[in-house]
Amino acid sequence: MRTTDWGRRFAAAAVLATAAMTLAPTADATGAAEPRTGQAAHAIEALTTTDTPLDAIPADFSAVLGYRPAVVDGMLANPEGECSSPVTLPVEFDGVCKAHDLGYDLLRYADLTGEPLGPWAREAVDAKLGERFDSACDTRTGMAARVGCHAMAHIAGGFVDVNSWRQGYSTPGPEPVWTYVAAGTLGAACLALAWVLRPRRASRFALALEPGTA
Repeated sequence: MRTTDWGRRFAAAAVLATAAMTLAPTADATGAAEPRTGQAAHAIEALTTTDTPLDAIPADFSAVLGYRPAVVDGMLANPEGECSSPVTLPVEFDGVCKAHDLGYDLLRYADLTGEPLGPWAREAVDAKLGERFDSACDTRTGMAARVGCHAMAHIAGGFVDVNSWRQGYSTPGPEPVWTYVAAGTLGAACLALAWVLRPRRASRFALALEPGTA
């Protein structure tokens, strides 16, 4: 009983934390009407609608940012990018994080070349991250593996959204360590909770399926 009560309280806290991330104010809705001209804007739109828009990358991108984008796991990405987290995230997220890093570098490129983009661009890059996280998790076999992966995807994506909101959906700046520590801690705690409660729930489910127990 104590384990169940603790689990319910933890779940409630997780729901409240998730709600806080979900309900965090977003950029002005008028961002959708912002001008989307210039090489960087075109590249962002291509990056968030296709997987390998290499021809959309500005010709001088490598000179400005110091590297050439490459295809990683079927996505155009920053080959040296990574998932910033104090805990190990699902291996399926590696290419997704590198693609997200390229998106942020395109935002930085736009700023460095005198054509900073509006909030719509960062929102689009973050939204694509969430979509790709979910798609990556869907490739896992087994419901438990998929559920755990999607939980980590939701938590990691939520903290990315909060950080973007905190920075006003402008050009990405230094990302605070506490953001990733919190994300990693919450993610690890959620997975630990799932592991603690799983055997009991699985046993109940198996019992319910036994003849004569309905």
